[in-house]
Amino acid sequence: IIAMYYAEGQIVDVPSAGNMGTTPEIVGEKVCRDLRKIRDDETIKAVVLRVNSPGGSAYASEQIWNEVVKLKEKKPVIVSMGDYAASGGYYISCAADTIIAQPNTLTGSIGIFGMFPNPHKLITDKLKLNVETVKSNKHADFGSMTRPFDDSERAIMQAHINRGYATFIKRCADGRQMSTADIEAVAQGRVWTGEMAKDLGLVDLLGDIEMAKEIAAEKAGIESYTLISYPEEESTLTMLLDQ
Repeated sequence: IIAMYYAEGQIVDVPSAGNMGTTPEIVGEKVCRDLRKIRDDETIKAVVLRVNSPGGSAYASEQIWNEVVKLKEKKPVIVSMGDYAASGGYYISCAADTIIAQPNTLTGSIGIFGMFPNPHKLITDKLKLNVETVKSNKHADFGSMTRPFDDSERAIMQAHINRGYATFIKRCADGRQMSTADIEAVAQGRVWTGEMAKDLGLVDLLGDIEMAKEIAAEKAGIESYTLISYPEEESTLTMLLDQ
C-alpha cells in the first residue's frame, strides 16, 4: 500500500470557526495525528505527500515537519508539490526523501513574519474610549489593542521572529543537506518557480504526482501496490468537535 496524503490549503493550528470543510485547511493537530497513524500502519510501505499550500502557522508547520521526520525514519516520504508549496508549505516538505515540483509550482518563500492589530487610535480618538490598565509587570499587557508597542516590545517581537526564521532555515538546511548559508542565500522570503527551485537545490525533480507514486514504489521496493487516500472524510459531528 502507498498512502497518498493531500495537504491542501492554509496551515492552521485549529480549524477555522465556521469552516465545515468547505474551504480546505491543513490543521496541524489533525495532520500530525494522521501521520502518526500512517507511520504505525505496517501495511503502508511508502507515502506521497501532496502539498498545495501558501503556508500559515509557523507552530503548526513545525509540528507537521516533526511528524514527517519521524515518518521518514520508517518508510519513504515523497513530496509532490501542486500549484504552490510556499513558506509553511515548503516547511512541511523540506524533510522528505524526494521533493518533486511542477515547473510552474510557486515554492520557497522561506521566511516568517508576525503582526498585531493596532487600532488604538480608533478606540481612543474615534470612539473616545478611555482604557486604564493595572498590571503586575511592564509587559503584562503585551499585544494590547489599546496602545502601540513600545521599543522594548518591538525588540521582543523581532527576537521572536528571528528565532523562528533561524529554525526554519535550519530545518531546510538539514532536509536538503545544504549549509545554512546556502539556504539563507535563497531564502529571505523570496518565491521561486519549481524550475528555478530545482536549479537552486530546493527541489529534486520536475514532474507530476504520477512520478511521485513511481518513485515512492521504487524506494519502497515494491512493483505493484494499492493507493489509499488521506485525510479520511470526517463527519459533521467530528468537525464540530474539532472546533
